[in-house]
Amino acid sequence: MSIRDSDVQRVREATDIVALIGRRVSLKRVGGRHVGLCPFHTEKTPSFSVDPSQGFYHCFGCKASGDAITFLRETEHLDFTDAVEQLAATANITLTYDAPGAQRANQRRKGLMELLEAAARFYHERLLSGHDAGPARAYLRRRGYDRDTVVKWRLGYAPPLWDALCQHLGAPAAQLAAAGLAYADSRGGSGVWRDGGASGEDSDASSDDAETAGRASDFFRDRVMFPICDASGRVVSFAGRVLPRPDEAPSKGPKYKNTAGTAVYDKSKVLYGLHLAKHAARTADRIVVCEGYTDVIGCDLAGVSEAVATCGTALTQQHAELLSRSAKRIVLAFDADAAGQTATERVHQWERTYALDVFVAALPPGSDPGDLAATHPPALRRALDEAQPLHSFRAERILHRAELDSPAGRDRAAEEVAEVFAVYPTDVLEDADLEPIAQRIPMETDDLRKRVIAAHLRLSERPAISSSEPYDTPPPPEPDESYFDAFDSGPLADMDSDDTPVVRSARLGRGTQSRRESSPEQRANDDLDLLAAAVAPQGATAKLMVAEMFATSAGRAAFERLATDTGVGDSASFASGTEPEKATPEQGTDPAADMLARARERSSSWSVPEAQDRATTAMRRHVNDLIRSISTGGEIPGVPAGWAMSETEQLGHRQEWLRWLQSCKAQLSDPDVRVHVANDLAERLRGNSDTELPNDLLPGDEPRASTGTAG
Repeated sequence: MSIRDSDVQRVREATDIVALIGRRVSLKRVGGRHVGLCPFHTEKTPSFSVDPSQGFYHCFGCKASGDAITFLRETEHLDFTDAVEQLAATANITLTYDAPGAQRANQRRKGLMELLEAAARFYHERLLSGHDAGPARAYLRRRGYDRDTVVKWRLGYAPPLWDALCQHLGAPAAQLAAAGLAYADSRGGSGVWRDGGASGEDSDASSDDAETAGRASDFFRDRVMFPICDASGRVVSFAGRVLPRPDEAPSKGPKYKNTAGTAVYDKSKVLYGLHLAKHAARTADRIVVCEGYTDVIGCDLAGVSEAVATCGTALTQQHAELLSRSAKRIVLAFDADAAGQTATERVHQWERTYALDVFVAALPPGSDPGDLAATHPPALRRALDEAQPLHSFRAERILHRAELDSPAGRDRAAEEVAEVFAVYPTDVLEDADLEPIAQRIPMETDDLRKRVIAAHLRLSERPAISSSEPYDTPPPPEPDESYFDAFDSGPLADMDSDDTPVVRSARLGRGTQSRRESSPEQRANDDLDLLAAAVAPQGATAKLMVAEMFATSAGRAAFERLATDTGVGDSASFASGTEPEKATPEQGTDPAADMLARARERSSSWSVPEAQDRATTAMRRHVNDLIRSISTGGEIPGVPAGWAMSETEQLGHRQEWLRWLQSCKAQLSDPDVRVHVANDLAERLRGNSDTELPNDLLPGDEPRASTGTAG
């Protein structure tokens, strides 16, 4: 969903950036600026500056910078659209959207959010004062939750009635179902429900009957409710725990029941408790990741307020990106069983992508953070403080199950350990990392290092790996018109299921990192925005881009024409306002020419800083793609395909490129140098730079003739 640029600019101009930032930071006026302690890193001397005349902030310590929208995104963990919508609501500005149906989709989302918030209030008030919630209150007291805890986490109770919530909310059945609060049910009345069966007037009914019938009935019944919020604290989903009853047989239903994916909730992008943990995480300089909702609450009761949990799913790449915005030190506090420990092995690939330091807490066997918090809080805190680096944890697991009393077992263990360390650049591994492991096998540290180097070379030669692994599921598609019809004409079963996500790959190292977009129209619109930045008047923004930054073939073709003057126009002609050459009737429709013309119309009101901001942001995303591609065996930029290199040379080039790109990625967030860095990057990626790359990245030797095999 794309908000019109003119509306985004109105929101920027209408927002008092000093008042916005002043809600979180104590600012003091110094001349024309306001200064204070940076909210993005810990400091004692103020280095954070806000310039109200420019609508801009900058930290001279950590280099964080941006406008009001950026500040809200970073502090509240919002995407661009959500941040603009929040600021627009404050400024009483009505937004318009470019994508067809987007305005209506936005209104539908707001309606779902209002229903979810009303449901959270209903469940919470029922728990606090409902006559039928006594067993739920007793259960929570047994877990050590007092009233303050219940209020802080907005815990609730879903009564054992078929349609108590539906009756309370009074919304259309299809809208309740779209919010994940109800399903179709042909019954009338309010019979009593218990998981695994019904009682009272509906005792002959089964839950399967309820889920396939026609009227609305509650999705959650007789459960302790955990509202799940997004990073800004808005309720987007629920989890319901079955209420244990000592005098009854165990429930036949699942222990936890979770809302399925909706238009406002994707479990791969939401972390339970993040809205409460993010500020504590910045103070503690770490964030703890658990597997259960009660684990998070238990950690909070034990004095560890920087804990979050996944919502009934494994940790995903989207989660890793969310976590990186709050802290760079991640402590995994998963259950100390085989499943929980195996889950930690999926995370190492994201350490470099998001500059994370991942640690694993060694919890006592058979315990989880919630149990340990209740029985021995100091032991929980000690386990978190003494967490092992991820690579050490994985190596220890290998040695624990290895047969080290035989030469073959030691050899296998050494090879498996080498594979663990191979994901890190060999020049950053020190003897202190390898020596304890080598002593356990036992073997010489130098011999283990040689195995790690060999494993690293093998890893660099593997085919590119798609990011769409089972634990990294694509987000749901944007709703189409059939989604809207569900509110007005019937159950969600009538929705069109053919609107699947569109996946595209980075041009370089294709297949390494798939970018998921909501629709082809959105990809084209994003390309149009980027092309508009390239042709913006009074600027040379096209020099900050490369064709691989565009998602569509028409976008890439349009940019290549712009950059190389192939008959449609070049950057100089567009910067000066010269009309591009039009396709003749005989030539037929020219998508690239059409896109260039539309981009010029869109860019007419753009300022140079706006165009540069769009270009450098896109370049930063492209650098992320390059880092992922190179680190998983993709092409090395600037190295001719026929250039024969040894494995050692190839590994050296790959490592130097990765180090340089990581440095560029950081600098692309610095407003003082990002334009220069983007220009330099674009020149090098196009192969137009005659200067040497840092650290003799690519020596000036002539390419050797290929001997039939490379390296």
